[in-house]
Amino acid sequence: MQISTFIVNNEMFALPSLQVEEFFRPMPITRVFGVDRRIDGLVNIRGRTAVVINMRRCLDVPPRASNELNEMILLETATGLVAEARDLGLFAFEEPLVLCVDSVSHIHTLDGDEIHPPPANTLQPFVDGVVQTEKYYFTMLSIKKLVDAIIHSQCPA
Repeated sequence: MQISTFIVNNEMFALPSLQVEEFFRPMPITRVFGVDRRIDGLVNIRGRTAVVINMRRCLDVPPRASNELNEMILLETATGLVAEARDLGLFAFEEPLVLCVDSVSHIHTLDGDEIHPPPANTLQPFVDGVVQTEKYYFTMLSIKKLVDAIIHSQCPA
């Protein structure tokens, strides 16, 4: 399996690469009144409207300085998910989602034994596990659990 890695607040995170459509530089975001504070708003990507999830807010870390640029990760939609991803049990939503992160890192190829369960004291419900490579540890995230946490939250904008 390949994972796409990214950084938020100097911490390294990962998603299965099959769930990632593309990485891109920040673009104008249209704010939406009354949404959860973890949602920055909407962006238009080649005629498709996508919800932007702010990973710093999801992880309860302070915002970056206003002059620092973020990067964005467009996730695959259900129609774009390849058969291999479905066979692995990976999930995608019908509508496009974008993650706003500090920076995109690398793509790594893993063996199955490099993925470990999340630590018992993990507070975030969307942490799926810990990935160990030769040099680094990454926190593996579940996009479905992340979005479920936002949708089922009582946290106002």
